[in-house]
Amino acid sequence: MVVCGLLVVASVVLALRWRNYAFVFDPRLGAPGPARMRGLARGLGVGALTGLVLGVLVVGPAGRLVMRLLAATSPSAQGQITEAGEVVGRITLDGTIGFYVFVGLPFGLVVGLIYVFVARAFPTGLFGGAIYGGTLLVLFSTALEPLRPDNPDFSIVGPGWLAVTAFAAMALGTGVVAAAVAGRIDAALGEPRRAWLWWAVPLGLLTVPAFLTAPLAAVVVAGGCVVYLGLTRGGTFVRRRGRSLLQVVVAVAILIAVPGFVTAVVDIA
Repeated sequence: MVVCGLLVVASVVLALRWRNYAFVFDPRLGAPGPARMRGLARGLGVGALTGLVLGVLVVGPAGRLVMRLLAATSPSAQGQITEAGEVVGRITLDGTIGFYVFVGLPFGLVVGLIYVFVARAFPTGLFGGAIYGGTLLVLFSTALEPLRPDNPDFSIVGPGWLAVTAFAAMALGTGVVAAAVAGRIDAALGEPRRAWLWWAVPLGLLTVPAFLTAPLAAVVVAGGCVVYLGLTRGGTFVRRRGRSLLQVVVAVAILIAVPGFVTAVVDIA
């Protein structure tokens, strides 16, 4: 738990240190097909690397800390078995590694890859990152994790309001770190080249189980790729209207998801 806490602190330090960096998806407006593909590859590279950092420094350790907090506030639940087959109150290295492999890295990659396609809809900086994190919380948390209302663990550990508060704070923090890290990686990453294969291929393989865990996120990323390749053929249109259209899409998605999110939060809390 000490190591998890140090990793979370490290992510906060990096976010503050890199707060002035902002990710900008290079659209290659009006460029020939191969140039647009290089722009897309670069954006996916930024998203995958950002997701790896998020999984290691935020989602994995912060999620583990929240689970420990809820176990500590539920003395009557000690020794009971969670949905994942873990024993409440028992901290094991195997459990932590499993959480990283099956939760931290997959969800980190999903958050990072989605961010590069929707970053333009949010303000730059840490504030925009917090809004992004809140958006993910509303859109995905009740269908996937961590606020899935039919999760039997909420009947074991609690209180419910603490779980909601802790996971909401974790989501906002993840978005903040995502914005800063993506901006810094974007500033440091050059043009796509063959040398990328040594890290891009393993990361690409990691995204497979990540998207199997969150198929809706896979649809978002795949749709983002298609839209990017299609719209960048019309440079003027994308330059003038692209951000506004993206903001409208995000706003509509939030409005649709809010009722279900509020109902789930009330049920848990």
